[in-house]
Amino acid sequence: MALPLLRLGAERTRQLGDLIAISHRSHMELNTVLEWSRGVDRSLPPKRADHSAIHGTPYWDALTECQRLEVLWQAVAQAASQFVWLEEALSPLFIRLLHKNQGRIPEPIREYMMIFCKEEIVHTQMFRRYLKLAGLPLYGGVQIQSLIEELADMHPIAGVLCVYLGEAVAEEAVIRQSGPGIDPLTKQLFWEHHKEEARHLAFGRWICEGFFERSSAETRRKVSFLVRSFMSSLVPEFTYSAEVSQHLAFDIGIDPKDADEIRRVRLLPHNQRLAHERWGGLLAWIKRLGLVSADYDWYDPVPPMSAQI
Repeated sequence: MALPLLRLGAERTRQLGDLIAISHRSHMELNTVLEWSRGVDRSLPPKRADHSAIHGTPYWDALTECQRLEVLWQAVAQAASQFVWLEEALSPLFIRLLHKNQGRIPEPIREYMMIFCKEEIVHTQMFRRYLKLAGLPLYGGVQIQSLIEELADMHPIAGVLCVYLGEAVAEEAVIRQSGPGIDPLTKQLFWEHHKEEARHLAFGRWICEGFFERSSAETRRKVSFLVRSFMSSLVPEFTYSAEVSQHLAFDIGIDPKDADEIRRVRLLPHNQRLAHERWGGLLAWIKRLGLVSADYDWYDPVPPMSAQI
């Protein structure tokens, strides 16, 4: 009989059983997960001001208080939209991987991947409803559809890894931006999402560690191309998205078509500090597993997307 493509040790399998039990016992119901009737108060900030990519810069200083507030709301709209596109894409990916590799993924892992899909579908419904209620636009997503097509043809660890990395980047960004005085429904939105997302992140991390801690150097080398290409696109976009300025009724002074200026904003000391707080642990993790070199940085030029594992 062929060896399983994904596997966990005895203790991690027990812990996964706990996640499955918790997920069946406590899961999100769209109509009741948030106090939808309270609405969104856009006279309040939706996130901490110091988590704006332009906070403390001449761009920020030149804005009125109303304009700063709108920048924060549009940044939250962009983040919520990224969750929509990412989480809508991962469900068909996981299901395709399960169908393609039927019989070669252990039952507890298969069951949790299905739970994962179910929960993510409700998450996307919640974020879409929130954006509509708040009168915020649904932004364009990361260019993920072509990546999904590639991942579906690879070893399932590639899909689990990219889903984990994508969700970790997004979740670390939004969960740290909460603070006193922000809109209550927005705070509740990200907290309720986090309660399920923390389980998803634990699953992804366990699966990846179980695989890569036993994999060959050649396998890790092949995966490195995938990781660097994905993360060097995703992290800069979450640091500062030029798309935000296109949804504002005023000019914040950053040309959305000026790649050099956008890179300069992303590399500002303020944003490098935020990047370390949000994703420093994640960067250390992928280096520890040998998936990138010791000198890799998120903001390195993006290499070609290619990995066959």
